Amino acid sequence: MDPNPNRFRLSDTLFTTIRASVETNPLGERRVVLYTSFGVVRGTVSASAFGESNRMPDSRLENTSRVIIDPDILELEKVEIEHYSNHLPTAFFDRLFVRLEGVQGFAIDPKR
Repeated sequence: MDPNPNRFRLSDTLFTTIRASVETNPLGERRVVLYTSFGVVRGTVSASAFGESNRMPDSRLENTSRVIIDPDILELEKVEIEHYSNHLPTAFFDRLFVRLEGVQGFAIDPKR
């Protein structure tokens, strides 16, 4: 039993903050910066990263199976990663799934 039942996880706070920010943005997306254990991750979170919209039909299956993304994983688009290790170059990805266990802090770009 958790001795502090009112304690919130960073992932809960991150999702709540990003969801509110995305829902209030007319474009339905928001640029975020995640400070992770491996580097600084910059990317776009869209409304499709939340709720029922993250369940994609798989046309290869006969039934209507869905892929459900774990609530502790955040999907980012148009991603840039600045690695903390100098020997690794900056990486760019169209889409990246970040496990929030490794996120140590976050920021939302208010201009985008």
